[in-house]
Amino acid sequence: MKVIALTYNYDLSILAKNGRFWAKDVYRDKDYILEYSAASYATFIDKNAELELNIFTDDIMSMKAKMCKYNIDQDRVVYIDYNDRLAKYIDLDFSLRVTFEHIMENQFPDEYTIKIDNDMIFIDKLPIVGKDYKDVMVWKYEHYVATANPLWGERKACEVAIGSTDFHVYNMGLMGLPKGFPLEEAHETMNKLVAVDISDVTDLDTKTWHVCDQTAWNWIFHKYKYKVVETYPYVKHHFVEKGLCINDAKYLLK
Repeated sequence: MKVIALTYNYDLSILAKNGRFWAKDVYRDKDYILEYSAASYATFIDKNAELELNIFTDDIMSMKAKMCKYNIDQDRVVYIDYNDRLAKYIDLDFSLRVTFEHIMENQFPDEYTIKIDNDMIFIDKLPIVGKDYKDVMVWKYEHYVATANPLWGERKACEVAIGSTDFHVYNMGLMGLPKGFPLEEAHETMNKLVAVDISDVTDLDTKTWHVCDQTAWNWIFHKYKYKVVETYPYVKHHFVEKGLCINDAKYLLK
């Protein structure tokens, strides 16, 4: 079982353009992103003694400095420079394309791969699964697309791009993918969702459903009848109040 994570300095203007109008208030700036990311990752290392964490980042030196504030096993943290890959994203059409393609490109082909967001607080050890484990892991159930708020734009995007709203969506703050998962089809589905203009139905100033990536993953789970395992008993997800990560990790500070 391998674990990957991504932390980089977001382009907040693109996030806002894609419907995350609250981006500046939530993400603030690079230093804050690194601070809450380190807090989150420290709790992963603390609670999961058998696992390494592979952190892809655009600033290894600063990321290490933040992580070194915590009394954890630093030897189980692997840092990978992601600057060259990030430099290829010019005129980005969808902000979370970066995260989606990071998962596609860095899934371990012969292992069960878990992706964790940088705003998760681990409160218990994740279940260890073998390399041939077949189920998908998610954080927590969210909603049924067919009855979701039409003003979000997700329903229109799905009707146009997929031809169905008859499936459930789980929050992908933590995601576990088995070997052989149809990554290319999931990527194609995301691209189709991104291409749908939702501006005529949404009450936000955007053309794009802001979590097309999450919707695409969940459509593939539904289409291929994957069993979905929720992990919220083991981990909290501070997707709005990022500062809570910093607060919840204080017990690990040196």
